[in-house]
Amino acid sequence: MTQRILVVDDEESIRFTFDAFLTDAGYRVDTAPSLGEALALAGETAFDTVFLDILLGRESGMEMLRFVRARNPNCPVIMVTGAPEIATASEAVRLGAFDYVTKPVHQETLLRIARRALEHKALLDEQETFRLRMAAVFQSIQEGVLVFDDRFRLVDINDSARRMLACDKEVVGKTLEELAAEDECSTARYFHDIVTQRCLGEIFRMQMVNAAGQPLLVSLTMAPLTSQAGGDNGVVLVLRDEGQPTRALEAVPG
Repeated sequence: MTQRILVVDDEESIRFTFDAFLTDAGYRVDTAPSLGEALALAGETAFDTVFLDILLGRESGMEMLRFVRARNPNCPVIMVTGAPEIATASEAVRLGAFDYVTKPVHQETLLRIARRALEHKALLDEQETFRLRMAAVFQSIQEGVLVFDDRFRLVDINDSARRMLACDKEVVGKTLEELAAEDECSTARYFHDIVTQRCLGEIFRMQMVNAAGQPLLVSLTMAPLTSQAGGDNGVVLVLRDEGQPTRALEAVPG
C-alpha cells in the first residue's frame, strides 16, 4: 500500500513543491492550506506522516499537532517554519513533534526526513501489532498468568488468573507484600516465597484458598524475565487449576 503524506502549509508554492517532490518519490500526497481543512483531512484519513507549517496565517499549527498526536499517535509530525524560535521548537517537541525543519527545505533533505519518519512509523506499527497479538494470547489462554517486575510488583495479570484468585484489576501495581496482606488477593501469600526466592521451574498440585474462600489445587510454573543484555526484569508466574476438568476439543461438522 502506498504510504500517505499530508502537507499543511498556507503558502501555495510550498504545498506545490512538497507535493511534487514527494509524489515523484512514490508517495501519495494530500495538501491543505488551512488549519480547518487539515483537521478535516486528518479526521478522515490515518496519514503515515504529516509535514506541518507551524504558522498557518493567523492560526497555529500546534492545534493540528495536538490533534494528530491524539488521534494517530504513531504518525510522525514534522514541523516546518521559515522563522524558527527556541520557544516554539521546544513547544513542538513537548507536544510530540518528530522533527523540526526550516524553509527552504531542499529536495534531498525533504525526502531523507520523509523516509526516516515513515520508517519510524512502520516500526511503531509493527510493535503495536505485536503488542496487540500478545495481549490477545495473554487474555485468551486458560492458565492464569501473573507478571512481576524486579521489585516483585505485579505489573500484569490475565483474566484467567483474576478469576482463579478471585481478585480484580486493582491489584495491578501492588507488591507481593501488599497483595499477601490484603483480602482482595490474599492468595499471594501462598506463592510469596516462591517468587521472591526465584524458585524457577514447576511446583505440582499446591493447595490454597482464594480471596473468595474457595479451595484451589494448582500447579505453578515460574520463569525469569531477562533483557537481551541479560538483566533481571522480573518473573512470570503461570497457574494451572488442577481442580478443573480438562475441556476436550469438539469436532466441528463439515
